Amino acid sequence: METFNAQRVQPSLKSLVIIVVVILIAIAAVMIIVPQYNVWRSKLEGQAELKKQEYAKQIMVEQAKAELESAKLLREAEVERSKGVAESMEIISQNLEKNANYLQYLAIQAQMKMAESPNHTTIYIPVGANGIPLIKTVE
Repeated sequence: METFNAQRVQPSLKSLVIIVVVILIAIAAVMIIVPQYNVWRSKLEGQAELKKQEYAKQIMVEQAKAELESAKLLREAEVERSKGVAESMEIISQNLEKNANYLQYLAIQAQMKMAESPNHTTIYIPVGANGIPLIKTVE
């Protein structure tokens, strides 16, 4: 029969105590590190979200600036177009005042075009200035 050896048990007990202590230290470390890691991760996520919001704000500001610039340019273009129309109307008006016969000619041409239309129900009454008719559609 084999006799019980106390020396063999003692190193196993030391090993077991060391393993338990290491496990307790690991558990304590995890309990300390995990909450700090979660706080750190939340902080990084918050900073990332803040950067996204700042970037989105910058995009909106730049879009608004572009729209403002576009509106200003469109306004300038409309003003220039209006000036051109006003100038051309002034030139036409001056020329037509000098040449009333041309207006009468245009009116007659328009009447002829309408008369040739298969769907004409317009009556011409030459009562306007220089015999130019006022046009009224019969309904």
